[in-house]
Amino acid sequence: MRPSTICILLAVAVLVHHHLLPGVEASVEAACRDAANSSPNIKFDFCVAALSSYPGSRSVDTKGLAVIAASLTKDKASSVVAKVKSLLAKASDKKTKQCLESCENVYEDVLSDLDTSIPAIKEGRLGDAKTYLSTAVDAPSTCEEGFEELQVPSPLTKEDSDLTQICIITLAFTNMLG
Repeated sequence: MRPSTICILLAVAVLVHHHLLPGVEASVEAACRDAANSSPNIKFDFCVAALSSYPGSRSVDTKGLAVIAASLTKDKASSVVAKVKSLLAKASDKKTKQCLESCENVYEDVLSDLDTSIPAIKEGRLGDAKTYLSTAVDAPSTCEEGFEELQVPSPLTKEDSDLTQICIITLAFTNMLG
């Protein structure tokens, strides 16, 4: 074969691989659009920004994106736990301490749930994954409700909002798998 023929065949193979074989590669934008269409609570721009920042997210299928989203959720929950511990070390107000301790317990449970849900997604045990992810989705609002009940300003509002968002995205991706 002539070199130009080989180049043409390679170009065609690349185009077929990237554009004509559905499921081989999920577009972050398309997956986020599908997730946003499935839930009015999902912010498309947040979804794209969060997933696009993760190495390898542009070359995985929907299952891979669900695993990545779950990993991002775990990272975010770990970050929130670290912030809670830091705030607890400095807190002097009894009500604030009580709320932060409650949030810490809630988020420790979330981390455990995520440790279970990530392998469940990978192994195709979607029912298990959805159960644990649904629990994780509720955690940030549980944390915020504690502050509201004791009429204490929450120092975690932004973190709780972001964690809720990535949890909802992870659950939506998992739901897309079946």
